[in-house]
Amino acid sequence: MLFNSQLFIFIFLPIALAGWYFLNSRRRYGLAQGFLLGMSLWFYGWMNPSHLLILLASCFAGYGFCALLDRVKGAAGRRAVLAAGCFFHLGTLGYFKYSGFFLENINAALRTDFTLVSVILPVGISFYTFQQLAFLIDRWKGEEGPCSLLDYLTFMLYFPQILQGPILLGKELIPQLREEGRRRFDARRFSEGIRLFSMGLGKKVLLADSLAKPVNFGYENVASLDSPSAVLLAAGYLLELYFDFSGYCDMAMGLGKLFGIEVAQNFDSPFKSASIKEFWRRWHMTLGRFFTRYVYIPLGGSRRGKGRTILNTMIVFALSGLWHGAAWTFVFWGILHGIAVSFDSLGILRLPKKWMHQALTFVYACLAFVFFRASTIGEGFQVLRAMAVPKWNGFLFRMAEALDPSEFYVLTKAASMAAPALLPWIHLILLLLLFAVCAAVCASRNASAIAAGGVYSKKTAFLTAFVFVWSVLGMTGVSTYLYFDF
Repeated sequence: MLFNSQLFIFIFLPIALAGWYFLNSRRRYGLAQGFLLGMSLWFYGWMNPSHLLILLASCFAGYGFCALLDRVKGAAGRRAVLAAGCFFHLGTLGYFKYSGFFLENINAALRTDFTLVSVILPVGISFYTFQQLAFLIDRWKGEEGPCSLLDYLTFMLYFPQILQGPILLGKELIPQLREEGRRRFDARRFSEGIRLFSMGLGKKVLLADSLAKPVNFGYENVASLDSPSAVLLAAGYLLELYFDFSGYCDMAMGLGKLFGIEVAQNFDSPFKSASIKEFWRRWHMTLGRFFTRYVYIPLGGSRRGKGRTILNTMIVFALSGLWHGAAWTFVFWGILHGIAVSFDSLGILRLPKKWMHQALTFVYACLAFVFFRASTIGEGFQVLRAMAVPKWNGFLFRMAEALDPSEFYVLTKAASMAAPALLPWIHLILLLLLFAVCAAVCASRNASAIAAGGVYSKKTAFLTAFVFVWSVLGMTGVSTYLYFDF
């Protein structure tokens, strides 16, 4: 089920909220949590029930490993349980996500003919696998306390974050499930949740989905790109990805507040960053935390000299790229970011103004994310060549025409009849206006700060309602999230 669907907003969510607060008001806390778990199962299993079976099997096994850690007393035995649990989780992820990729590369390298495995990737497997790994490792370290099966399943399957994160720690969410105060309706927290959800929905439906049209058209016709269209294509995809994923995360945080639960922030205005290193402290923050805690620090972090620090950084970003997708484009994208972060740590580049660093960071991110979107590394370089070689063939007008916003149908229809020669320019102006709106949103405070700040005024209520209604009216078809593929 998708947040940006009428089924979720007008049927699922009202039922979930009514049941949660009704049962809690009757002090049936265990039943309320069981109800929330049941709603989460419905939410996840709606699109593909077989994926729900895989998720449940993974969670039951994960809980079993954690329970076994409590039973085994010796250090060697506990390490063996930890190793077995990590092998199980990573093996499951590897089978579903990477088996075809590895066999394809083995066939290419060794000239073998192994049959490629065709496996449907379960939605959210990368996220819930890492969340279970984090819980198991922290349980082994003693940083997570024992929990019931109900707590564990509710934590892992909690519907606001099961599909695309954030990747939570058990100690962030499980204690909240046990706080009686969070089970009571809080009007201020609830209104903050509505604001956050509405802003996230607007990011997804009004901005990300609008940007997707010209971006997809551009990548379907890479050979036709000229310089200006290639530049807008690179910037457009990065903005689309940001509004798509951060919009989801804003909705997840908003939904959490509706149920009295705080969900970790995953984005903190990344385009205000003055370096790639800062960019990654603000972009997909919980994934960065995972790799820092469970990969970078165990490798030695920055404690063993500059050379080892750079090596550790490169390993982390290469793995981060591979986590995002089973393709060399993602690995290459990760390496590009690893190089930039390593370069930042040397402190060589010093520009006189902060805005220059911010502009340079945004440009580098746009260039690197070309490979994140490209189907091959060669296609990525083709886009970069189109930027570098001055050329104008009018393709930008065709990209702009792909936008075709329904809100301006009357304007474009009238222009096509009255002055057809002006129509391409109207499309281009609308595309540039969309980019200007995106830039203004990126430059403003992040959604969490806006939702939390100030008294809930009539003006804020009107703007929230306006964005929500416009977004709902804009949900004309099925629009999944870019990170569904990861």
